[in-house]
Amino acid sequence: MFGLNNNPRNLPEQHFTAHVGLYPSFSAFVLFYEHSIEKLFSDVSEGNGAPDAIAIPLLFLMRHTMELGYKFSLVHLCKLNSNLFDPKGVGHSLTKLHKQLGLEFSEAQKHGHVSAKDREAFDEYYTVTETKMLIFDKLDPGSVKLRFPNSDETPVLPEEVNLLKLKNGFDEAMILLDTVVDVIARPGIYHG
Repeated sequence: MFGLNNNPRNLPEQHFTAHVGLYPSFSAFVLFYEHSIEKLFSDVSEGNGAPDAIAIPLLFLMRHTMELGYKFSLVHLCKLNSNLFDPKGVGHSLTKLHKQLGLEFSEAQKHGHVSAKDREAFDEYYTVTETKMLIFDKLDPGSVKLRFPNSDETPVLPEEVNLLKLKNGFDEAMILLDTVVDVIARPGIYHG
């Protein structure tokens, strides 16, 4: 056999069969990406891996997961507010997504869909997340710099990034988006 032993425990081949087509929802994608992010980051946080080796895929997954989380939240918040969310209008801009999330959450509150407790939690994480989200948006504003190297050989990414700082920012963003999910998933408020 050539190459690496990808099955060192000699597990049956069926163990490696993934049913990717069974999970077509935004929420499943976000959950699975979050799980992968935790696995990658734990290598570095436990001292088992080099930050340079995981930085680009980790940053890509964190940024992409935040974008999916924002879009998932906006699709359902807009529906709750009887609005239509057009993802093409905001593209891949986390800044635009963040701003629209704040506007839609405020509108949901005006319509009585948001409790004072939910608003308080949202406001706390909205402000904190905005600062961290801007770091991700500056790092890769169009969601292309982390996908492949720049072809014109000019520097596209900073030489150094603090993965711990960005991971903490990612975690805060996911708490913000979980607050929104709690609002849209509340029985009697959102059906669909």
